[in-house]
Amino acid sequence: MSNKLQKISIITEIVGAVAIVISLIFVGIQFTENTKATKSATAASTIATIASWYTEMGNNEQSSSLFYNFMASPDSLSSEERFQVIINMHGLFLTFQNSFYFNQQGTLDSDIQKSITMAVVGVKDQPGFRLFWKLRRELFLPEFQKHIDEIVDTDIEISEGMYKDVSSLESSD
Repeated sequence: MSNKLQKISIITEIVGAVAIVISLIFVGIQFTENTKATKSATAASTIATIASWYTEMGNNEQSSSLFYNFMASPDSLSSEERFQVIINMHGLFLTFQNSFYFNQQGTLDSDIQKSITMAVVGVKDQPGFRLFWKLRRELFLPEFQKHIDEIVDTDIEISEGMYKDVSSLESSD
């Protein structure tokens, strides 16, 4: 009888070990799927927030005009108008900062982060952006400050002439 109990005990231990291995495999699969879902949700949320900012800015004639004029010549605006644009930009840059940290953590795909970075590259040489960054830089976290500073220091240009007088662009055709 003791021999029979010993065999049953060994079989039970083997079944238990197999069950533990299967459980660990299942947990690993769930973890991978949850990671994918988290990354997807982070990307969707980040893109939706940025798209919303651009859509609201683009669909509001006053905001668009203020932003355009601020980028090209911030001194042409009143102090209240400059404040409005700077606060709008600060909101966008908080989203940029979040995406930067999500990317650092591996929660946001690096290609999406590169796309977001290109938005900064597009305005980095504009007087309005330079003023914004000078006034608001210290309100961001140090790693993000360094990231934006590196972008500002690059030679890449992607929106040359975007903030010039539209009538001067039309006459050059």
